[in-house]
Amino acid sequence: MATDRKLPLYLAGIFGLIIAHAVSQELVVTHAPKYVHFQEQSEQLQTSDVPRVISHTLGVPAQEVSWNGLKQGSLFKRPKANVLISVTGYDGIKQNPLPLKSVAKYPVTNDVASVDIGELMNNLQNAFFDQTPLLLDAGVDNSFFDVHSDFDVFRKIPNTMRHMADRLMDVDSVSRTLATGTLNTSSPTHLKLMGELQMIQDVFNTLSNKPEMLLSKSPDLLSFNIGGLRDVAEKHGAGSSEVSDASSLVTDFIHKITDDFRHLYKDNVIVEVLTLTPQTPGYIRKVRSLKAAEVTGDIPDMNLSKDYDEDYSSIFNIILWFMIVLAIVLFAVCYGMWNIDPGRDSIIYRMTTTRLKKE
Repeated sequence: MATDRKLPLYLAGIFGLIIAHAVSQELVVTHAPKYVHFQEQSEQLQTSDVPRVISHTLGVPAQEVSWNGLKQGSLFKRPKANVLISVTGYDGIKQNPLPLKSVAKYPVTNDVASVDIGELMNNLQNAFFDQTPLLLDAGVDNSFFDVHSDFDVFRKIPNTMRHMADRLMDVDSVSRTLATGTLNTSSPTHLKLMGELQMIQDVFNTLSNKPEMLLSKSPDLLSFNIGGLRDVAEKHGAGSSEVSDASSLVTDFIHKITDDFRHLYKDNVIVEVLTLTPQTPGYIRKVRSLKAAEVTGDIPDMNLSKDYDEDYSSIFNIILWFMIVLAIVLFAVCYGMWNIDPGRDSIIYRMTTTRLKKE
């Protein structure tokens, strides 16, 4: 009888752990334009469907999603940009979740290890191939800070731990403008977390200094990954003061960067925070190179024109109009010489005629 009584309690405990693990994974919309409407949805969103939901918010054709958390938006308006921040959580984040200010919040089922936005970026490139959309995927790959984009202006962002440590010593760095608590850049684990936040801030600073990059009519897609929070939890423990300070730092930074992107895009942007707790240890983020794509199989002949340099149009116009002006000038000179009057218009004939009369 005692065993029979313990069995329901045991099953209830397992069910409670499953519920808690699911709740610790969520998609939080920290900002969205007024014409993009989110509604309450009890059905969980699968991680693999997140890129499709983003695709629908940007008005880009994609496969249908059974999840109904997003209402049909305006047919005449769409967000200029979508910013996705993926935060890798840890076991026990349900006791100390990120207290984010949100427009909407949805539970997420972790059916894949990480969000793959490669297909979404390919769809944007194909839909706006003539406008060069701003696509960016940033995160940490081993000990390097990787920012993958077709725009070379992001190459100035520090890409090593040493350079990032120097960057965090600047007056305008994350470590100087936000409260870090017990976190210190002398610790490699803490340095990685603050470096990820600083990389996002530097991407924003680059866009702020290059407003011409935001003038295209194609939607922008920015994806960032923060994995340092999980590393801090693994080193110090989920209930440590370091984890509490790290969570507060990430929360404050997300609020700040959300406001920054809102002002940069004039509220015409969607900012989402995806919190995931990988079930398998040794989680490694696989970054995607936007310039080098692996090609498999035979490439079909699509009868497409070749790619031209961005200065091709200006050089073409310079050469074209120079040749037209030169042709007009040459025609005018030839016409004038053809219709010249030797007796009046030519100085050669005048001098010759005068000399003959004198002789």
